[in-house]
Amino acid sequence: MNKKISKKTLPVPKLLHELFGRRTTKAELAIVLASCILLSSILLFHTFDEWSELAVWKMILLVILTLDITGGVVANVTKGTNEYYQGSPEARLVFLTIHVQPLILGWIFGNFSLCAIIWIFTISVAWIITRIEKRDLQRTAGMASALLGLGILTLLSDTHFILNGLLALYVLKLVFSFAVDHGKTE
Repeated sequence: MNKKISKKTLPVPKLLHELFGRRTTKAELAIVLASCILLSSILLFHTFDEWSELAVWKMILLVILTLDITGGVVANVTKGTNEYYQGSPEARLVFLTIHVQPLILGWIFGNFSLCAIIWIFTISVAWIITRIEKRDLQRTAGMASALLGLGILTLLSDTHFILNGLLALYVLKLVFSFAVDHGKTE
């Protein structure tokens, strides 16, 4: 990639700081948006039969949740987003607290138990990982914990492919992408 393009940063409007940090690059912004749109489209189109009978407002909510989760997996590892949350412990706690997407998905698909288990696991482990001070250890613990969460999800999986897929991405989004400091290692 052209170094000039990848190094040039642009300011992010305050309203979007939680998504992209205070500054981002055009390349990172393009990658986040492209991966979000592509993955969301693939998931939603591939699983349309699973959710096509939902009420229209539930469909809209599902699309919004899908975009949020898929976009966040990548956005949370960008330099701007990582620096934004590393600089504010309060913002990190708020970020974790508001991530109740699995509970909403459980309600939409009628499997609240599975979704509550994944939510409790994910929030608890993500909080613990954010408390690890050594970045190298944090990265290893984050990946190991994300894999454990995916293993639990595999054992308890639901019949809805889209629900399983979104829960898996949610685990990756919070346990590895968000909880781990992706800045320079020691």
